[in-house]
Amino acid sequence: MIRTLLTGIKIWKHRGILWPLKLTAAIAGNRIQGFPRGLIVEPSQECTGKCSGCRRPENPITLTPEKLEGYILGRPARPATIHFAGKHSDPLSSLLFPDLVRLAARHCSMVSVSTIGLGLQDGWECLPVDRWIVSIPAATEDTWFQLRGNRRFTELRENLMRLLSVDKSMVELVLTLWRQSAEDRELFHRFAREMGISSLKVVFGRYDPMGNHFGRVGNLALKVPGCPYVLDNEVRLKNEPARCPLTGTLFLDASGFVHPCPFTESSDLSPMKIERSKRERSHSACRYCF
Repeated sequence: MIRTLLTGIKIWKHRGILWPLKLTAAIAGNRIQGFPRGLIVEPSQECTGKCSGCRRPENPITLTPEKLEGYILGRPARPATIHFAGKHSDPLSSLLFPDLVRLAARHCSMVSVSTIGLGLQDGWECLPVDRWIVSIPAATEDTWFQLRGNRRFTELRENLMRLLSVDKSMVELVLTLWRQSAEDRELFHRFAREMGISSLKVVFGRYDPMGNHFGRVGNLALKVPGCPYVLDNEVRLKNEPARCPLTGTLFLDASGFVHPCPFTESSDLSPMKIERSKRERSHSACRYCF
């Protein structure tokens, strides 16, 4: 709640005094139409991480601005927020990322980006992004190498410094705990202080039954207190959440197809029915998403 409030104040300062009214109106418009208020967008199926052992698509699809705008204009109400993220990908892998961000900024009240912090090209830190969420798997060069199989921690640090140089954007840093980085909490807070980042969060890595590098059983921090997973014959949640963590959003993948969330492969439901379905937690992804 505090992180959200601080982000709102930051956006209010540079978006203008009427911004809260515009955001409220957009949310109300979607509610009246029975449509989810937020949209998560995958710019590309490619990733910037280049982690050893991670399977990447041979011919990754890239979302075009035309497809994104066509979807937005075809909705009964414009999305209140647009969040660029990836499924097993990263938004910064798309060369069309600047065009997508500028388009999103014209059509919604808040633009945010989730990224692993690698592949930031010159000038991208100045794009009209209200909130950058940089998720890192480790807080030291050594644990980074254990997880990713490369030594790009210095690149991450440099990219964070560039994002922090733009005063209008909110920069948040998230440490995702895996088995290899289970002891990195204290080092993470020290790293954040050195960078001058005050908005922090520590989360556990998600189990990924598709078998991608991050999310495999062997990488989960199962022995760390607070880990939501337990390993019996298979990985399962200790306590499933009462409601979908992404209620109120839809996911537009790089091909332009709409999903209930980034973790659900397909849906035979219309977007207007997905919201109710997500409240009922009827999707297969709900057995491992928290």
